[in-house]
Amino acid sequence: MYKVDLLKGEGLPIRSRPGGTAFACLVIAVPMIVGTTMVSVYIEHRVAASVQQEQLARLRRAITALAPALQEERTLQEHRALGIDFLGNVKTALDRRMQWSPIVVTVVENLPETLILTKVETYQSLAQRRVPSPGDPGRTISVSVPVRSLEIGVCGEDGYAASHAVRNFQDRLRSSPVLEPWLDAVTVSQEAQTLDGQAVVSYELNCVFKPVIE
Repeated sequence: MYKVDLLKGEGLPIRSRPGGTAFACLVIAVPMIVGTTMVSVYIEHRVAASVQQEQLARLRRAITALAPALQEERTLQEHRALGIDFLGNVKTALDRRMQWSPIVVTVVENLPETLILTKVETYQSLAQRRVPSPGDPGRTISVSVPVRSLEIGVCGEDGYAASHAVRNFQDRLRSSPVLEPWLDAVTVSQEAQTLDGQAVVSYELNCVFKPVIE
């Protein structure tokens, strides 16, 4: 059979080949796949970003709600630190100060039955002491320090018994756990006097305490 191409080849369809068909499919499919993938990734990222933003918003709301409590906790912590520091300063001050109440109790508890307590008085005077210089520990300087003393007056009717009781009383005070860390010296003086119209022998015990150097 003879074919006459009056259109000179322009009207005949081009024969398709497998390679050309596959290439044409790739040309169409690849952009679609890439586009679909990009859209999926974009949507996933948008969803993840939305979830993260929601979580961030919840955290910000929680922080805002807890802000007063956090500030109160900081304030309490600051007050606690100040309280601990204050108590430490109080303890240091108490360690450097004499507490007279336990001292008076010790005097009364150790007073012999044969003696009558007539006086308990405290005094403070200044004395010069050599202490290390703050700027040069190898050099000493003279400073005025407070010296405290406790005067205890007692008396007894029987001179011999009273004298023996006073020595016993003096030894008790020197060995007392309350007074011993503070005591520097205990001296005794004696004189005759009258008590309720009766002649008695009176004694005065002068307890001198160690100076407190700040």
